[in-house]
Amino acid sequence: MYPPTRLILPTALLVLPLTWNSVLAQQSIDRHADVNDFAARYCVDCHAGDSAEAGFDLESLSTDLSQQKVLESWIHVFDRVSKNEMPPEDAELPSDAKRQRLLDHLAGLIKDHESRQETVSGRTVFRRLNRREYENTVRDLLHVDVELEDLLPEDTPLHGYDTVAEGLRFSQLQIESYLHAASVAVDAAIDLREAPQRATQRISLKDEAEHRENLDTPEGTLLDPDSGEKHRVILRETDDAVVLFAESFGSGGDLRQLRIPANGRYRFRVSACAVDSKGDPVGLRIFAHRGQGMRPIGFFQMPESTPRIVEFEALLRQGERINVQPHASDFDEQGRSVWEIGAAKYTGRGLAVQWVEVDGPLDEWPPRSVVDLVGEFGLRELPEDQRTWQDERRIGYAVEPDDPEAALKAIITRFAERSFRRPLKQDEAAPFINLAVNALARDRGFVDALKMGLRAILVSPQFLLIDEKPGKLDAYAVANRLAYFVTSSMPDDELQAAASSGSILTREGLREQTERLLSSPRAWGFIRDFTGQWLDLKRIDATSPDLQLYPEFDPVLQRAMVAESEEFFRELLTHDLDVANVIDSDFLILNRTMARHYGIEGVDSEVFRRVDIPQDNPRGGVLTQAAVLKVTANGTVTSPVLRGTWILSRILRQPSRPPPPNVGSVEPDTRGSATIRELLAKHRDSDACASCHRHIDPPGFALESFDVIGGWRERYRTMGDGDRVQEKLNNRGIWQYRLGQPVDSSGQTADGKPFRDIEEFKQLLLIRRDHVQRAVAENLVIYATGAGIRFSDREAIDQIVEESLSAGGGLRTLIHEIVQSPLFLNK
Repeated sequence: MYPPTRLILPTALLVLPLTWNSVLAQQSIDRHADVNDFAARYCVDCHAGDSAEAGFDLESLSTDLSQQKVLESWIHVFDRVSKNEMPPEDAELPSDAKRQRLLDHLAGLIKDHESRQETVSGRTVFRRLNRREYENTVRDLLHVDVELEDLLPEDTPLHGYDTVAEGLRFSQLQIESYLHAASVAVDAAIDLREAPQRATQRISLKDEAEHRENLDTPEGTLLDPDSGEKHRVILRETDDAVVLFAESFGSGGDLRQLRIPANGRYRFRVSACAVDSKGDPVGLRIFAHRGQGMRPIGFFQMPESTPRIVEFEALLRQGERINVQPHASDFDEQGRSVWEIGAAKYTGRGLAVQWVEVDGPLDEWPPRSVVDLVGEFGLRELPEDQRTWQDERRIGYAVEPDDPEAALKAIITRFAERSFRRPLKQDEAAPFINLAVNALARDRGFVDALKMGLRAILVSPQFLLIDEKPGKLDAYAVANRLAYFVTSSMPDDELQAAASSGSILTREGLREQTERLLSSPRAWGFIRDFTGQWLDLKRIDATSPDLQLYPEFDPVLQRAMVAESEEFFRELLTHDLDVANVIDSDFLILNRTMARHYGIEGVDSEVFRRVDIPQDNPRGGVLTQAAVLKVTANGTVTSPVLRGTWILSRILRQPSRPPPPNVGSVEPDTRGSATIRELLAKHRDSDACASCHRHIDPPGFALESFDVIGGWRERYRTMGDGDRVQEKLNNRGIWQYRLGQPVDSSGQTADGKPFRDIEEFKQLLLIRRDHVQRAVAENLVIYATGAGIRFSDREAIDQIVEESLSAGGGLRTLIHEIVQSPLFLNK
């Protein structure tokens, strides 16, 4: 390991916190006199001792750059000085020459440190597959749909992403979890059961009436045939359908006659329509469950009067039941609940369900996982009289190779090469082969012996780690990096062939493979995983909006929020649209749920599509998307500090420094007597707070016109004093909250530019389009390479931004430039 680098080299090797002047005393005066003068004259008056401004004590700052926080602090010094933010305008200012000499000195030392680090380990350490990549890789390797991610411990994101190597450490718990996950995967892959019987079942909800007791009214009790428990149901029967009104498990839409016989993929067809909805569609929700834990598998908007037949496929588990429900139809125009007055007197809208048809399981048999692994080694179907029961499964196939030991060697060698995603080194498969052969010798049986070898491969370092060596990546490492960047999984056969031929190392070959993967369905893994972390969509469940303040919020809206952001990013990627659309766009990607939430008419389908933004509508870009606005707020109030910090960090890549010690947070007034702007004004009276809040607060203020679920507002909602709301929600008057003080979304940027609202603020951001391009590029580079952006990477990022902007600034173009860059092609 190389010795720690010191900002200004001391005569001793001990790493000690040294004052700026004491460090300089040990250096050549001729070389560092200008630095000594700069610090003493322009810095230490404000940034020294316990009272250092913004808590930044330059005098006691260590010079050991091997400490990450120290390195970040010196880079912070460089950035503030280079942007002319320090010294401040109201202080004595250095000449341009003095400023440049300091910057050149700091840049040289930081680059020298990072260059020596890169020689030893590359830009980052070895990185392992994160738990999502592990599941995806096992799925593509073994051809099994098995949920493994939740069997593994949470990964630790760094720099905002769980692909960053430094956060992907090993622990004893992880090793044990990998062993368990590998066993689950291998057992699912070598499935020798007899073929499950595929069947098409069409169930009419009217047939479920047989399970209701003979009561005088149809809204009686439903008898659960499994538990014997009774549930009240709310429904109305027609000649050919059952009309459902209630949005709950006990609404009468449970298909108790239907049973799922085996795990697998099933095809659904449902015929239904809206009833008494005055021309509006009614939502149809389909769930799978085992008596609790309702799992959504489908959502559709059903038109009035004329039945619509919808089709979709879903993965189901053995023993699950199916439940259908209407969405948001519990109250009629008189504001009466169907639960209060019963279906017979209810005049509100409902959902008439004629039938539900389920076909499956659709999976081929024997499964591809079995055929690919052992199909050529004595796989045969057993006659009826030889089939036995094992672990509650009837075995219908056997694997009986002529030479079991040779078969183990062939299967494990082939599997190891695919698992390691590169050619095997000499005898690299030998330990796994020996493990299986030894098990065979102990009479474990061929299949059990094979499973032992396969499990060992799935927990080996060669499988769990992405094989990259310092310096220029070889063809297989490039293929791996590209695959995990664009698909969140292992290379497919075509990409692996490009690595084998070496064509991926050419500019044309690499571009061809990148373009192919971006155009493939597998790119959805990138869209979902990147936006989930860049925009914090994975945290959409982190807060639960107060339903008294936000009664319009529900799970359907939440899922649509996330889907909107994902589909917007997909639109940019598919059509290579300008990255500046991240800040502002003239279109939205909406379905009916999101269009209603945004007050936009003319969208009646559950399918997302491109919609032109109406005049004077403030939407456009990601800042005003409901998912972003929800994850940057709590369930009750919004905070300009949280939102401002998020925009600086995620969208602009200008993260603010942590607050100084002992600085309290701003607590919102939930009764609405004081606005957050008034509370922040008091908070900024402190000099320690003002220097950061002048950057943080403006973007947060610009978003104040959007509430905690991304709805537009002109006044704050409050549970205290205020005006009553005259609107109705699903035919029910809103009585829980009132309208409080008016919203003010105006502000002034840190460099003094005023804005009146979010639209003017977005235009200010777009003045420096290159800043937006750079921020998105940095996020993509971190995600793709598994390393944070170092000081030494800045020139490469500059080139990526320049080249992509000169080619039109499209998102797809930007990704191509990143993949072709030295940052991507070197460890």
